[in-house]
Order: sequence, then structure tokens, then C-alpha cells
Amino acid sequence: MRTKRLLIQIGLGAIVPVAILVVWHVASVGSVVVPSIGSVVEVLGHPFREPPNLDATSLADGAGVSILRVLCGFGLAALTAIPVGLLVGRCRTAMAALSPTIAAAMVISPIAWIPVAIIVFGLSSPATALYGDRAWEFGVLDQLRFAIVAVIWLGAFFPIVLNTAAGARNVRESHIEAARVLGARRRQLLTKIIIPAAGPSIMTGLRVGGGIAWRVIIAAEIFPGTRGGLGYMITTAHEQASYEYAFASIIVIGLIGLVLDGVLRLAEARVARWRPKER
Repeated sequence: MRTKRLLIQIGLGAIVPVAILVVWHVASVGSVVVPSIGSVVEVLGHPFREPPNLDATSLADGAGVSILRVLCGFGLAALTAIPVGLLVGRCRTAMAALSPTIAAAMVISPIAWIPVAIIVFGLSSPATALYGDRAWEFGVLDQLRFAIVAVIWLGAFFPIVLNTAAGARNVRESHIEAARVLGARRRQLLTKIIIPAAGPSIMTGLRVGGGIAWRVIIAAEIFPGTRGGLGYMITTAHEQASYEYAFASIIVIGLIGLVLDGVLRLAEARVARWRPKER
């Protein structure tokens, strides 16, 4: 029975991808813009080969740079947004002071902040801060532009704050009062009651924020001075009419996003496992 159910799920999940492949194949016949499936598969089959006609690194290197940028921006967002969310959720004064600003800022597309980030940070990176004119010698550090990381941080920050605040706000007061009666201090209330109870909501915020961060990176990698990343490869491939690299980059973006969401989904399931199922 389980095998039959699994096969049905796999079949249903394959309907849309198969349909996309059919449409793709039909659209590529005789087209100079839509590459053939075979040419894209050939690019994907050689991820460490540098594109011969593009001023870009290999597909694998581009993916690595994009992942590193997202991890930096997303990690920074998690470290800053979770404490702010807990504060907003449990302190009425903080909620009154910060909620209007958060509500106004969250509706602004993170991509709209790119020009502002460029003005504020310019082309600076950890390499320029540490090594000055020799920054170009430290490729990875030099590609971690502060402006790119800042835009990713902005994209992931607000979903994490809102979900964390909602989780902290919905902690049962009876649990808190019971802990106080037993002599729990503020720190113990936070670490033993509030954070565990808000954990599922925090993980939901991390999932949403991670998805937004991964979408934002592609636009942010059009940032002037960038010489790596999947977004840069897509832009360069479009300019040079090497569309197979653009399509391959899009597929890699989707696969990495799927893995990222899967990891966060597993973490969310583990965090929420303790909760009783209410009727």
C-alpha cells in the first residue's frame, strides 16, 4: 500500500516537470533564443568547465559564490531578527515603537534597496576592509560585497521578525505563570518557555526568509563590480546570447532552493515535533 501511494505521489509530482520539458522541447525547435534540452544538459554535465564565450567562472564556482553570499546575509538576518522578534512579541512598548516601521519597511521589495545599498557601501567588501588595494587577490572575500549581503539581509529580516513575534506573542500565559510560581527567572522563562514555544513559528519565518534571500541574490548579483555568482552568469549569458548557460543557471538555482527549503523543512519538523496535536 505504501509503495503504491509513493508511486502515485511521484507520478503526480512528475506531471508538471514533464509538461515543462515537452513545452521546452517544442519551443527550442528552430529557435535561436531557446536552447535545446541537450545543450543545457551538456552544460550541467560539466559544472567545473569555464564558459568559453563568457567572462564568468564555471557553473559550480558561480553556485558556490551565490550560496556563500546567501548564507552570510541569511545568517546575519537570523541573528538579528530573532532577538528583535522576541522583543516585539513579548514587550508592548517595543511592539508599539517598532511595529509601524517594520510594517512600512516589509512591503518594500528588497530589490528596491539595491541602489541604496550601492550608495551606502559602494564596492567595499571584507577584502577591501582588510587588505585595501590588494583586495582583488582574495577572490572569495572580495566577492562578498557588503551591499549584496545587506540586500539579502533586508530580504530575510522582516519575515523572520514577524513570525518570531507572532510565536512569542502566542505563548500560553498559563505556562509562563506556572514557571514563575516554580521560581523561574527571566532568562529561564526565555530559554525554557518562550523560545521553545515560539520555535515552530521561528522556523516558519526562517523558511520564508530563506526563500526570499535566495530569490533576492539573483537580482543583487547584477550589482556593479560583481564577477561571480549565478545571477551574474545569467546576465552575462544573456548579453552574449549563450542562452544554454542562462537556462542551466536557472535550473541550478531551482535545485539549490529546493535543497535549502528541504533542510529548513526538516529542521522545522524536528522543532515542532514536541507539540501536542490539539483538537
